[in-house]
Amino acid sequence: MTDTETRPDDLPGRAGLTGGVLTAIFVAVVLVGAVVAWVSRDSGVAEVGRPAPALAITTFDGEVFDLVQHFSEGGGPVLLNLWASWCEPCKEEFPALSEYAVRHPDVTVVGVAVRDQEDAARAFAEEMSPAFPVGWDRDRVVEEAYPSFGLPSTFLIDSRGVVVDIVLAQLTPERLDGLTFEG
Repeated sequence: MTDTETRPDDLPGRAGLTGGVLTAIFVAVVLVGAVVAWVSRDSGVAEVGRPAPALAITTFDGEVFDLVQHFSEGGGPVLLNLWASWCEPCKEEFPALSEYAVRHPDVTVVGVAVRDQEDAARAFAEEMSPAFPVGWDRDRVVEEAYPSFGLPSTFLIDSRGVVVDIVLAQLTPERLDGLTFEG
């Protein structure tokens, strides 16, 4: 071999990892870490087994129902029902919810109109005359914190403020009788 010839093992970067490969590994590790952090973050969205997101809604009676205040004052379990005036199953469900609220005074039943117009929601509430407070999600805050694929949707929150169940269906008297607020 002459002085000007190069042997394959004398070439830079052939032995070990090159700078490009190290950079790619570093970027991959950072991305995996970012994904893990994003998935495990507190999303502020209602999930079974997690604390219920904060909620404050002005009812059509002018009162404010504040979930955080409710629990800080020792309030019991909450049945949060999302509905809309145009929703046929909601119309069928409301009388059963009203009867449930009367029979279970230890459970705070709250109804919130989502994906609806205020006037239509108010008229619906006046027509139904429920035995529980109802309001309208003016700024879509409730809908974002308590998302659902359809209406009605009901979130059961135990007396510790933890979501114990999410019912994405119409509640019948039989289903209501079977509800539990135990985690």
